Amino acid sequence: MSRVLYNAINQVTQKYNAITHKGIDLVKEKNKIAEVMAHSDGEVVSVATGQKHDTNTTGTATYGNYVKLKHHNGMYTLYAHLKNVNVKKGDQVKQGDILGEMGETGKAYGVHLHFEVRNNKDVRINPTPYIDANLPNDIEKIDVIYQSYDSRKKRWLPNVTNDLDYAGNLGNAMSGLAINLTKGNVVYRVHEMNNKWLPDVKDREDYAGNLGKNIDGIQMKSDTCTLLYRVHLKNGSWLSWVQKYDDTNSGYAGILGKEIDAVQIKVKE
Repeated sequence: MSRVLYNAINQVTQKYNAITHKGIDLVKEKNKIAEVMAHSDGEVVSVATGQKHDTNTTGTATYGNYVKLKHHNGMYTLYAHLKNVNVKKGDQVKQGDILGEMGETGKAYGVHLHFEVRNNKDVRINPTPYIDANLPNDIEKIDVIYQSYDSRKKRWLPNVTNDLDYAGNLGNAMSGLAINLTKGNVVYRVHEMNNKWLPDVKDREDYAGNLGKNIDGIQMKSDTCTLLYRVHLKNGSWLSWVQKYDDTNSGYAGILGKEIDAVQIKVKE
């Protein structure tokens, strides 16, 4: 049975996508409406009510009526597009408590529940493994959070986390990279296309790259954990995973002289 829909089996109407849809959309089986339940014990940290259906909204208003919970392991869940809300900020809820009823408020196309899971840095992660399962103990787990700069669009792309995601826009070369860990430090640098390795940077104190000058190599390391990383070549494919940081051919990700348009990072278990 569903952990978020009362007396229901989940029917997924839109899957998670690291770039365009950082949640998962659900209805009760056979497109039926259901009441929405708290996935796990926690505290109501944010609520929106009184919202109407409006596909032109932006920002948090796109959620319509929503409830956001913070759980005892430091993680968050969010329940959006609700028809009504039965809780208020500061309430303590138990797993299975009714938060409201799914609806079509905010920027929604049809009645459904938009469900999100966020780590203890409040960064959205793929909720798919947790729809019917316990949340991970995120306080003990080390996550890597990172983002890339799209040279063509001239902007930073959204943060991503976990090895299920990647940072980048396939087809558009990247010229900047910013990384941090939820526990410990990361040191990293990039190679400027047809030029040289730029200086090391640490965590989000800075970013690696000269924005507008494309990247063809990436290196990273941590004294807290072992990082695995790989890159995608523009108009090419994903290269092999790398876990070293040195001057050998296997000590960086990339092929010098070939533009990179995406990077993927994960913590080695």
